[in-house]
Amino acid sequence: MKFDKAKLMLFLLAGLAFTGCKNEDAEEHHFGNKLYISSAAVTDDLLIRDDITEDSRTISARLALPAEENVTVTFECRPNMAAQYNMIYGDNAVGMPEQHFDMPEKVITIGQGDVTGNDLVVNFLNTNELDGDLRYVLPVTISDIRGVDLLESSRTVFFVFKGAALINVVADISEVAFPVKWSSSVNVNRLQTITVEALVRSKDWEAGRDNALSSVFGIEGSFLVRIGDADRPRNQLQLVNPNGNWPSPNVAPGLPVNEWVHIAVVWDATTGDRIYYQNGEVVASDSGASGTVSLGSNCYVGYSYDDTRWLPGEISELRIWNVQRTKEQIASSMYTVDPATPGLLAYWKFNEGSGNQIMDATGNGTNLTGSGTPKWVNVELPE
Repeated sequence: MKFDKAKLMLFLLAGLAFTGCKNEDAEEHHFGNKLYISSAAVTDDLLIRDDITEDSRTISARLALPAEENVTVTFECRPNMAAQYNMIYGDNAVGMPEQHFDMPEKVITIGQGDVTGNDLVVNFLNTNELDGDLRYVLPVTISDIRGVDLLESSRTVFFVFKGAALINVVADISEVAFPVKWSSSVNVNRLQTITVEALVRSKDWEAGRDNALSSVFGIEGSFLVRIGDADRPRNQLQLVNPNGNWPSPNVAPGLPVNEWVHIAVVWDATTGDRIYYQNGEVVASDSGASGTVSLGSNCYVGYSYDDTRWLPGEISELRIWNVQRTKEQIASSMYTVDPATPGLLAYWKFNEGSGNQIMDATGNGTNLTGSGTPKWVNVELPE
């Protein structure tokens, strides 16, 4: 019996030793420390625009585990790797010309015991001089590394410039209200003619809420462009105006989901015209407009009556006019319009890209401040 116990003890000890060796081997050969670039492999939100002359981006790298010794990583800008980028991503970009980029520091240093070091900055210069009909790529790659191995699949990042679309950024204003505090430089009292235009997109006009109304622009009970109501599907536009809510249920088509649609509503008491356009086409009209409208008090974007009537989605190119826009004018300028066009009272592009301040592109000074910060969404419109 004593002999059997001794053999059992030796067997268990041997097993523990073998297991320990296997664990050490796994840690050494399967969990070795490597460096990788933690920045996005492709950055493609850089735009060629006349009003943007320069931009910059950063490159970050990190280790999987704390460094056992000091690590140095050297980067180089290599426009001649454009063909490699095109082959990987199926693009047709050309290498960024050398006069349009600069990387002041080229070395990232990670100290012993750390996993990250300094970030590198890549500056882009005079980008407004690039050809907007072309796509440009600047590959930045690791040319040398000391003190640790490199994760080879994460050696290079690519910065892509492209010609700007007419609209590149929009705002998701779900649950954000914008009070309209009109500038004293514009007259919004006793208006006889109003045109309201906007680009809107929603994933779901139902929006998972009890309230049937989605507010676009205006004043509750007076003059309000809204979508949905208790008497109609929630995706149907309705204009609250001095002559009654219009159009009637199921007269005009509802707004699609997951699709940009341009809406324009004309209310003109000088002619009697009430006209509703979708994507530049008339979808409802009558001759029921009369009286005047004042927009000076309690006017909002994305709000009416209470906090439950917000606009469930994204908005762009919101314009308020004191003239009747024609079908031709609306259809030809859905994505942009000259801010100096006569009759334009306010023009909110919702393209700021950050913060909750929305500037009035007319220069009249009716800038908006949101009750919260909208979600900024990158787009390319027209698609």
